[in-house]
Amino acid sequence: MRSKLADVEFMFGEFEYKKDHLVIHSAPEQAMQTRVYVSPDDIVNALKKALSNPQVWLYLAGFPFFLVRYRRRKNK
Repeated sequence: MRSKLADVEFMFGEFEYKKDHLVIHSAPEQAMQTRVYVSPDDIVNALKKALSNPQVWLYLAGFPFFLVRYRRRKNK
């Protein structure tokens, strides 16, 4: 996550279900342990916004290309 306030790398760890929320834990090797709580409303709102945005559809259509290009650049 990058913003004007912080530049935080979040690596996914384990997932759990707790009281109607999806809880995403950061990877154990991260220095700052973090949990992200995602509610059902968060999922619905994110899907509405994502699926109504043409840029998301373009990204999904080009995803295989972007993935290969990203991994090649990362390994250089």
